[in-house]
Amino acid sequence: VSVENIFSSLGDNVGGIIGEGVGAVLLNGTWIGSLTEISSDQGYWLKVNEDDILIVIGDPVETQISYDLHFGNNLISYPYEESQYVEDALGDNAGSVFAFIGEGAAAINIDNSWSGTLVALEGSKGYWLVALEEFTFLFNEPDGDLSRIVKQPVQRSIPEVYSYTQSSKQSFYFIERATIGGRSLDTDDIIIAYNDDVVVGARYWSGEYTDIPAMGMDEYIKVDGYCKP
Repeated sequence: VSVENIFSSLGDNVGGIIGEGVGAVLLNGTWIGSLTEISSDQGYWLKVNEDDILIVIGDPVETQISYDLHFGNNLISYPYEESQYVEDALGDNAGSVFAFIGEGAAAINIDNSWSGTLVALEGSKGYWLVALEEFTFLFNEPDGDLSRIVKQPVQRSIPEVYSYTQSSKQSFYFIERATIGGRSLDTDDIIIAYNDDVVVGARYWSGEYTDIPAMGMDEYIKVDGYCKP
């Protein structure tokens, strides 16, 4: 589907779209850039000027999508409307995956156990899948078991003084354990990531392998002092 058609419902509210190694911006009503087509197996960062709802009209997307992954970071879609635990969605393929990264949340695979704030994969969302090897797979189809249905938890709001702007360029620290003055952290403690004296991420402590975001500069956010490669 062309970029022009799929984002027409947003009008001039959309500023740009970023895929894996490609992108496009809307200038004076015309899309300019290397990204011209939207694929059902790919994930995307969509930049809007204010809150909006994207309505996609067209033929239903086939849910049995085959993903051909390369080693390292792959920006992919999730094809089902129903949410799933990361481990349920991957099934036997979990051993080939090092981490999943969503918008402001991440999960890491440590000895076949998933840790981090990204708990569930959700329909209409895209994800960075960090592959340990080149492989091809299909997501497991949700089995309809109500006991296995899960929603991605809403992140606890950070105090304004430690707030930060979401960027398409993001990384995560996974903190295995931490103390302050010999005292173990509790759930009212916040770990803050700085670039010099600029806050680039923060998270309330949630136990072993808490994931701390660190936001980088991209072409859309108007914030000085964020991380650069």
